[in-house]
Amino acid sequence: MTTNLRDRTGDDLIDVHAHYSPPIPDDRRPAILAAYQRGNFLFPPAANWTPALAVEFMEAYGIRAQVLSNPTQLTAESARRFNDFGAEVVANKPDRFGLLANLSLHEPVEALSEIDRAADDLNADGFVLVTNYDGRYLGDPLFDDVFAALNDRAATVFVHPVEPAGFPHLSCGRPGPVIEFPMDTARTVVDAIYARVFLRYPRINFIIAHAGGVLPVLATRVATAGMLGWVPNPNNVTADEVGAQLAGLYYDTALSAHPNSLLPLLETTTASHIVFGSDYPPAGESVIETNMRLLRATNVLDDRELSAMATTATALFPRLAGVRDGPTGYG
Repeated sequence: MTTNLRDRTGDDLIDVHAHYSPPIPDDRRPAILAAYQRGNFLFPPAANWTPALAVEFMEAYGIRAQVLSNPTQLTAESARRFNDFGAEVVANKPDRFGLLANLSLHEPVEALSEIDRAADDLNADGFVLVTNYDGRYLGDPLFDDVFAALNDRAATVFVHPVEPAGFPHLSCGRPGPVIEFPMDTARTVVDAIYARVFLRYPRINFIIAHAGGVLPVLATRVATAGMLGWVPNPNNVTADEVGAQLAGLYYDTALSAHPNSLLPLLETTTASHIVFGSDYPPAGESVIETNMRLLRATNVLDDRELSAMATTATALFPRLAGVRDGPTGYG
């Protein structure tokens, strides 16, 4: 059985969860390898990324375009460098790629400048944020000016997990993608809910990675036990507002096409808020193939709902709706 989705989605599939990386200088490789080892990886999860390999992957899996991101905590200078590289990739193949620009949220003034530069000069399709910045989660008031600027632009923002503070004590010796990434996704979204981020900045379209991680399983718990009098709730968020904020987010299918992810997600939001994600390349070929096979065979989403993932994605990234027959073709 083929693992592409063309027979259920057509040729319009948009991958909102795909990663890129600039070329790594030889003198930087030892430091990068050491960082992976500190994160409990036995070796890096993906080989060097290239646009050609990404297009080859898309062709094999029936994907029309990928929206590229590099979800890491970067300095303002590094964010600019990554964004320049990503913008060049998109400019060379605008029909196959979009760009989610990095922002250095722990440097809010520089992040505000980069929002303008990335949107106005680089034509970025949206932005990528990580779940925490040196232990500060997305409900932190430090980030309010950045969210206000993103709200003014009605930006699409992809939220991807990273290791939490205290990771060596939490990880059980496993890399972040195994346990802590799904947990940190829930941490930051719940933190933002209590801070009313999604209510105060309603024009931002947030996409949450990996079907929200463990968030859908915790949704009712937050809306019930999380509303009790002994739980700090200075902004007086109500149970109904918890549900409304969760339902208004978008969620991707990366590593999450099995029923034990999709069924709780559909108790949290509607199928119209689900978009396709592959997690190429770090998820690895075997995991991606398994996830694609599960998505192709799923009866949790019907054919109409699977096809609608592309419509939802192009509503979030409207430039990609207009480049279906772009000048560079499908190669």
